[in-house]
Amino acid sequence: MFVKRLINLCCAILCGVSGIVHALTATETLEEQRKLFVQVERQIGSAAPVQVELWLEQLQGYPLAPYIEQRWLQRRLSEHTAIESFLASHQGSPLDWPLRRPWLLSLANAQHAERFLSFFPGSTDAALNCVALQQRLKAQPKDAEAIWRDVAALWTVGKSQPKQCDSLFSQWRQVQPFSADIVLRRIQLSAEGGDVGLIRYLRTLLPTDKQYLADMWQHVRTNPAVIAKPKFFPGKHVIERDVLAYGLKRLIWRSPDQALQVWAAFTSDPYFTAAQRIDVQRQFAIALASKGDSRTDEWMSKLPAESLDSSLAQWQVGHALKTLNWPKVQQVIERFPDNLANDVNWRYWLARALEEQGKSGEAQPIFQEVAQRRHFYGFMAAAKLGLPPNLAHQAVPVTDEDVARIAKHPAVQRAQEWRALGRMTEARREWNFLQRSVTEPEKLAAAKLAGKLEWHERAIFTLADAGFWDDVELRFPLAYQEDIQRFAKKAKVDSSWAMAIARRESSFMPDANSPVGARGLMQIMPDTAHYIAKKRVSLSTLYHPVTNIDYGTEYLNYLMRRNNGNIITATASYNAGHGRVRQWIPQGQLLPVDVWVETIPYRETREYVKAVMAYQQIYAIRLNEPIDVFRPLLGMQIGTEDK
Repeated sequence: MFVKRLINLCCAILCGVSGIVHALTATETLEEQRKLFVQVERQIGSAAPVQVELWLEQLQGYPLAPYIEQRWLQRRLSEHTAIESFLASHQGSPLDWPLRRPWLLSLANAQHAERFLSFFPGSTDAALNCVALQQRLKAQPKDAEAIWRDVAALWTVGKSQPKQCDSLFSQWRQVQPFSADIVLRRIQLSAEGGDVGLIRYLRTLLPTDKQYLADMWQHVRTNPAVIAKPKFFPGKHVIERDVLAYGLKRLIWRSPDQALQVWAAFTSDPYFTAAQRIDVQRQFAIALASKGDSRTDEWMSKLPAESLDSSLAQWQVGHALKTLNWPKVQQVIERFPDNLANDVNWRYWLARALEEQGKSGEAQPIFQEVAQRRHFYGFMAAAKLGLPPNLAHQAVPVTDEDVARIAKHPAVQRAQEWRALGRMTEARREWNFLQRSVTEPEKLAAAKLAGKLEWHERAIFTLADAGFWDDVELRFPLAYQEDIQRFAKKAKVDSSWAMAIARRESSFMPDANSPVGARGLMQIMPDTAHYIAKKRVSLSTLYHPVTNIDYGTEYLNYLMRRNNGNIITATASYNAGHGRVRQWIPQGQLLPVDVWVETIPYRETREYVKAVMAYQQIYAIRLNEPIDVFRPLLGMQIGTEDK
């Protein structure tokens, strides 16, 4: 072995390879291998084979060494045997697809259809799926009919497909010319939330006498009020009723009266199917309920029982609550099927409805049942009964041996090394692969390990993936406790509230980044940071935990002042913005705080407020803060007495 390594080293030098000056000790320390890995990763693209072999020997046993091998094989896609062996060893892991995909494409280019199909596992990659279908046509010509059906399904989507699909689609069109029905289906998908710009092209694929249907979809997508125009629907094709249903469901949110007038004009239309009617009626009922419209009950009553789901149940109860119609609240909930009626939300509201009607004897047992739950309404029920909040903590049932065993899993080892290198995206990919590849008990052990490693977000997400909700210490860690308490004190807000906000916003991921641009632990928007700091703040600064906590707690202080010290509306404002929340404050009416929360029109904000307040109670207990979060809410009302 020594002679071989010496020969390799001499060869590398004599060949003029730009290598790394590195001592060839019998064993490399972890720290040495880590440094070597970073250097090799930068130079692998220009290295000679002998140098790569040398590096791999030096990195032997290092958890991330397979990534060097992967990068090397990406440059040697004709090494089929080596690639097959590598993919077999790392199937499904983050090491798999970055090598498998280019290799598959190279196989397709080289006309190796059989090998391609043997190693193609299926994909959500439309371009690769098109290549795969072309390979199937070459290797399995007898299955052409089934293959063309798959091609049709790939074409019939509401967006443009990649250029790699063009030749396949051309072949398909030559064998099976487009039918008007499939083109119209794609137009509908494009209108209903897809790429509306695609409709212009699809129109050209329709027979002349059906092109007006594409125009109808385009017009209704742009402005649903066009369905109210006389003779907008000429009645030449049943597809017009799909356009009508789509337009009605959009128009009811913009102009209820106009939508109801159009509906009335088509009540006896024989081409308007029962399924379409139920779909439209459901949307009408929800839209009217969200607006507090007096016609809501009428539309709710038209819906068949089988159409009831959690979303519709929410709007039914919410509509009755807005008017404080307690007999109606009770009536609605008692009609729910068991799978809905047993939900903690509706158990609480049934008890509230009974209580408000003077039926405290019936309400008390339900409140006692709900008070056992670690939930917004569980804590509300406990406060009503004068009971302490019940955290219902149960540690994950794993042993130290279980944790030690999962710590040896290659994905854990690789994830830990990526963390040590500050490469969190790669670390999370490895951990996600771990979650997909282990048993349910092993997931619990992994969550416990993540907690021990203070990788709090992974502990939280892994427990959620396993469906284990009762380990309060793992799910609600005291992450960044000292910094949050210090800045919360400075900002004069409760540290338990700040902890709850951070837990809900990012699960303590310091590098969290939302689709709308919120960043860091407390998900601060750049404009908010600028306002709080009174200066321009770089985006990278928001990923610094201490800075993010500083701005986040100051923003909480600001929201408390804007909301006159009301923690409920301040919490809602953190999620939805103060201006929007102000629009939700009832004018000329005072609502009990629980009613106001349950009738917040945005589901995201409604659930956000419930979660944050429950989390605050949990953190108040965990931080030993003498705060009863829910008792002050019992008499709180939200609204104004003057219109």
